[in-house]
Amino acid sequence: MSPMEKLFANLPKLPSMPKVVQELIASLVKEDIDIGTLVDKVKQDQALSARVLQMANSSAYGSSQKVGSIDKAVTMIGLSALRSVVIASGMSRSIAKVEGVDLTAFWRYAQICAAVARAFGKREGVNPEFAYTAGLMHRLGQLIIIMAYPAAARQLTRPNGPSGRALMTVEESLIGIDHAQAGAELAIRWQFPEEIANAIRWYAEPLNPAAAPLAAVIAVATHITAGLEAKTDAKIIADGLEEDVLNRLSLEREDCIWRIEQCREQTANVASLTA
Repeated sequence: MSPMEKLFANLPKLPSMPKVVQELIASLVKEDIDIGTLVDKVKQDQALSARVLQMANSSAYGSSQKVGSIDKAVTMIGLSALRSVVIASGMSRSIAKVEGVDLTAFWRYAQICAAVARAFGKREGVNPEFAYTAGLMHRLGQLIIIMAYPAAARQLTRPNGPSGRALMTVEESLIGIDHAQAGAELAIRWQFPEEIANAIRWYAEPLNPAAAPLAAVIAVATHITAGLEAKTDAKIIADGLEEDVLNRLSLEREDCIWRIEQCREQTANVASLTA
């Protein structure tokens, strides 16, 4: 049995994705999505409905009156935001408890990274919804590993433990694969588009020949998100981006600075939307 097969065999249960989320992911490649059908499916899911209304009534949308209808809420927030909230809510519900992990903080980080990935994905011409979804998912492999190997997880989740590529090295030494590989496999098992799985697999190695441009977008997004969470100055965040990764995306460092500030403003309210 390969390390990957053993990982998923060790899971108490494979996390399941709500059907409406699977259908929404499948629709990301379609230009002629029927928003009416999508809204009807959201209405059938009480948790999703509540999240959409929460978003529409948040300060980000500045409504002077309380929004109580899903149809009005969708009109207010738009299709892109609807997709975001459905995908984020579906994923957070699919993995609702992991021993030793602060999932509120985990999903907060994931949502900020997803928003940054979408912003930079638009700039790079990749599918912005793919960028959002890959940004949201890129660390899910960590949760899969922790659920499958609770004993090993104590080394992975200890305070001031390894992070970034160092964490991936430790993961591989413990179980034979890292969280990027595990997350990509989860995306495949959830039947997400190949572009998303590729970005998750290679986000920490965006210059690998097998990596598509979206992987580089996620690499940039993870770096920026860490800086935003630490409240680091935008110029310092931009200065820390790897030159080769910027060149891979034809990104200018100066251009990144104002985009980082835009992302800081756009993600200011993400805490209230975290599962």
